[in-house]
Amino acid sequence: MVTNDTKIPCETLITRYRQRGRVEDLIKELKAGFAFDKTDSHSFTMNAARALISAVAYNIVQLFKLILIPFDARKTIATLRFELLHVTGKITHHAHRIVLHLASSQVFSGFIGNVLNDILQM
Repeated sequence: MVTNDTKIPCETLITRYRQRGRVEDLIKELKAGFAFDKTDSHSFTMNAARALISAVAYNIVQLFKLILIPFDARKTIATLRFELLHVTGKITHHAHRIVLHLASSQVFSGFIGNVLNDILQM
């Protein structure tokens, strides 16, 4: 890090630089997890509305993490989606039908079990 400002202490410069890195990580999560960078429409209003909805969804997830998983609030949306929604299953074909068989055991164990218990205790 290079600067010509000799009035600011080194510790303050390092803190500011680290905060900048955190903001970049937040922007990356907004883009990857909430499609914040998608501008599919030719309309500015539609793209702005989509970005606003993504930002609201991000804030709701942050509130969820703050309330229900304060012990590991650094989890990204991709990790939360995997841990909360990923259930083992098997697809079979039988009598001209496609059937999805979900695992009946261990579905609510581990992380999701802890989150559900926290919700029930509220």
